[in-house]
Amino acid sequence: MNLLWLDRLGDWNPQLFRELKGRLKSRNLAVVTAGSLLIQFLGVMNFYFQSYERGYTYCVKNKQSECLVNATGQIVIDWPHWWLELFTILSWILPFILLLGTVYTIVSDVGKEQHRGTLNFIKLSPESSENILIGKILGAPILLYAGILLFIPLHLVSAIGAGVPLGLLLSFYLLVWGCCLFFGNIMLLYSFQVGFHAWWCSFLTLIFGSPCLQIINFLLSTGTKEDVYDSNLQWFYLPIGSNLLVLEVFLVLTCGLCNYVVWQSLNRRFRQPNATLISKKQSYWLVAGFEVLILGFFVGNYKSDFLSYHSYWDWFGLIAFLEIINLFAFVFLIPALLPHRQELQDWVRYRRLDGVSNRKALWNRYLVQDLVWGEKSPAVVAIALNLVIKTVVWTAWAIFFTRNPYKIETIAVLILSYNLILIYAAIAQMMLLMKTPKRGLLAATAVSGLILLPLLAVQKSPGLLLFSAFPWFAIEHASATAIFMSLLGQWSLLGLLSVQMTKKLRQAGESASKALFSERPSLPTQ
Repeated sequence: MNLLWLDRLGDWNPQLFRELKGRLKSRNLAVVTAGSLLIQFLGVMNFYFQSYERGYTYCVKNKQSECLVNATGQIVIDWPHWWLELFTILSWILPFILLLGTVYTIVSDVGKEQHRGTLNFIKLSPESSENILIGKILGAPILLYAGILLFIPLHLVSAIGAGVPLGLLLSFYLLVWGCCLFFGNIMLLYSFQVGFHAWWCSFLTLIFGSPCLQIINFLLSTGTKEDVYDSNLQWFYLPIGSNLLVLEVFLVLTCGLCNYVVWQSLNRRFRQPNATLISKKQSYWLVAGFEVLILGFFVGNYKSDFLSYHSYWDWFGLIAFLEIINLFAFVFLIPALLPHRQELQDWVRYRRLDGVSNRKALWNRYLVQDLVWGEKSPAVVAIALNLVIKTVVWTAWAIFFTRNPYKIETIAVLILSYNLILIYAAIAQMMLLMKTPKRGLLAATAVSGLILLPLLAVQKSPGLLLFSAFPWFAIEHASATAIFMSLLGQWSLLGLLSVQMTKKLRQAGESASKALFSERPSLPTQ
């Protein structure tokens, strides 16, 4: 029966079979099992004896808040409270170990394969990229998974003893597992871009993953205390906050959607090392879905259908929150869409060899289609369309779903933010056309500086913020002339960048075509 199971596993995913076969040795399993059981025994015994030393914390109290004692003179322990404390400790420790361990082992294992050159050999196998990645993600940390699974019985017993609902516990497991998969996939994707550094990826996971685990544990803790949870949270008028279990299901579905998006990017990057992380078509769906997801929390979370804001900072504090979220989203979207120098050279050379005139191509419908959908074409047009999606969604919300006296100022802020993010994208694309090997790092540094530096000069020149990614700070006291001049300056800069980019692309295409033609052998003369 065991051999039959292994044969089926090998047929379904040979890479996973190899990973399990290489790690699930008798010695490794014995060490993991003994270590896990020993840690559980010592931890429970230590917690048990400490509960008697701190008897007042876990004892059953009378009306005078005094600990009750039994006939033998021992303190009567409040076991549900004791189990709840143990359950809470395990619910904090196990997810952190699983999260950090998963990221470290996956990145470390794939990094070793990359350095040894065996990863390219694996890619040449007839297996699909999905099977290879699944085999690595599920197989590399298998000993860690085994050790954590041995803790699950103790966690379940403590949950039952504490009276935790099993549905809530199941959603907790799904959220933790989804969070681990998300950070494991995104750190592996990050490693394919910048290099495999397991400790650095674990550190980043600790920083960005800790808030996620804190939210998950907060929901779990509120689920064990019925008098704590009270929320009227809605999403497009759906009362997802009416029941904690409903909220957990919503988060599980959202986490699954995020994992699907990251998985598509990881699979694409693994299959095509020189391709962008996501295609332009995928970016449109991704941005639209992201904006609708956020919009749902602002539509229906109030007793009336319209939001009423009369204070400037009440309203623009909300706009600032939305724009900062979108700024971070587009900071990640821009490098995921921008092709590098070699891909742009191939694209321009293809268009030259295809007989397309550079002057006529500007209005050529095939060029427009290529800029909107093409894989290797410059991504500035695609980013502009994504920004149109974002701006249209929030402009419609601000005009039709809110009551505030700042509609014109809001539209101005959204347009200024649109222009600035598009300028950042154009500058990054220009820098990716450079010949230096560190162009990706230089582009990231330049964009980060353009975002952060205006904040340093805000006290000396507040009007400078109209040219920054944070225009809402200056829009209150800005005149219509100042806003118009800011827009005019942004559009002029965009035009200049477009001209320079076209010139550089043309030069890159000419040099690439000359090199290509010079390498072709001349036809023999008769």
